Order: sequence, then structure tokens, then C-alpha cells
Amino acid sequence: MQGVEELKDIVVRLQKFQQNKVRYNIADARPPNFLWLVKRGGGITTCLNAFSEYLYAAKIIEFTGIIKYFEFTPSYTAPGAYFSELVRLNNTLTEIAGHHRYFKGIACIIIDEWLEHVNEMNFKNLLDFIENVNERMLVIFCAHTNKKRVVENIESAIISYMRSETVTLRFPNTNELVEYIENKYFRQYDFFLAKDTKTLLTESVDEIVAGKYFNGYKTVKQLAKDIIYSLLASELNSYEISADMLRDFSKESAYIKRIKTSEGNKRIGFNVNEDYSK
Repeated sequence: MQGVEELKDIVVRLQKFQQNKVRYNIADARPPNFLWLVKRGGGITTCLNAFSEYLYAAKIIEFTGIIKYFEFTPSYTAPGAYFSELVRLNNTLTEIAGHHRYFKGIACIIIDEWLEHVNEMNFKNLLDFIENVNERMLVIFCAHTNKKRVVENIESAIISYMRSETVTLRFPNTNELVEYIENKYFRQYDFFLAKDTKTLLTESVDEIVAGKYFNGYKTVKQLAKDIIYSLLASELNSYEISADMLRDFSKESAYIKRIKTSEGNKRIGFNVNEDYSK
């Protein structure tokens, strides 16, 4: 996991917290909620999955229900309008509780639509609702922003209702993304990149990242999977991947130009309506 140094520091502190909680028999001590600040496409779901598995294994919070975490995006509702998002959130909690009375685990609340509206009554009603169920859940508010004024306003609004700690998830740089591709999609199958191939791939990733519709790991994974398919569909006689074998993925290629301009890459979904039984 690249770019999540602050989250890794949190994990170290939580480990010490749990050890001392057990040692000194302070059963009712709980960690704070969190505000995660992240660039769009920065691997929120990956981080949530790893974080929830750690908290479960270390028994830092209690988990009951059919999943360990869920992601929920409350739609912006203007002042005075019926705020149906609270009903939707409550229905989600009921659904994922399964045969248990309550869902217990991690609630990730994506507040992107509320970044400029945190002082409005509907957002305060959302925080009030979450505060009332906070004893059963660890809440992670997620915002795709790095604007200082916006972040300060969010922090102020949240801590008016509950304990919270801010964590910035840095998006990996190009070299880290290339390393990610190499480790996840090549080395596990014993493939390795020649030096000039790594240069080609670095230039291509640079080109994609600069595109208008770059969507973080989603786009990077798409690139890697397309490369793997292209290699396996060709005359492959060696584990060494040369630059010539990836010429169709160079920064000047039609593929890179297409992926840079594809609006499909800008879409990022946080769907609470999926079938959680699978």
C-alpha cells in the first residue's frame, strides 16, 4: 500500500492502544472516528478493506453483520427539503445487520457533496444521526479535497458532534505506481521488466496521470490488465518484458491517448445497493 504513511502510523498507535487497554483493563475505551482526506481514485476501498481486517484481527472494535464495512454517499439536499438520505442510511444499517440486532463495524461516509455545506441543518442532522449510532460503529468520513479552508470547516463540524482524527492519504507518485504494476501484475508470475521497458511504462503512466479523466488506481489497474492481455495474446517466449513488446502502450500510442480522454475513467462508485450476500 503506497502513499498511506499516516494510516500506517494510526495502525501502530491502535496496536499500542489495544495492548494498554487490555493490560490496564479499560474495557470501555474506544478509538476516535476519522476524517480521511484523499485524492479521487486513491484506493479508498483498498484501504478500508485492509483497515477493517486489521481492526477485526486485533479485536480493536466489535464486528457484527454481513460485512465489516460499508461505503455510503449521502446526496446533497438543500435546506428546507425533505432529507431522505437519513432514511436511506438507516435502511442500509438495517439491511447489513443481517440476523443481528445492529450492524457493528466501520461506516465510511463519503461527504464530497457536502464540502461547501457543512454548516447547513441537513448536514448537522446527518452528524446528529451518526452520533446516535456511533457507539456501535467506527465512522470514517471521507473527503476528496485538499483545500485548507474546506478541511478546517469539515473538522470543526464533525468534532462538534463526536471525536475525530484527520488522516491524509497521499496518492502515490508515478514511480510508486509503476512499482505497484510491476509487483502486482508481473513479478507474481515471474515476469520482469527490462530497464528500457520500465522507462516506457513510467512515461506512459505520467501521461495518463496528467489526463483530465485519470481515476487513480482504477485507471492504473485497467492499464496493467490490458498490458497483461496483450502480452498473453502475443508470441511470448520469455519472462523478460522488453520495451518493444509494450510499444502499443507507449506515451504516444493510440491506447494512451484513448485512455486519457475516456470519460469512463472519471466515474467512481460507492454503491450501498449491491448484494452483500455474495
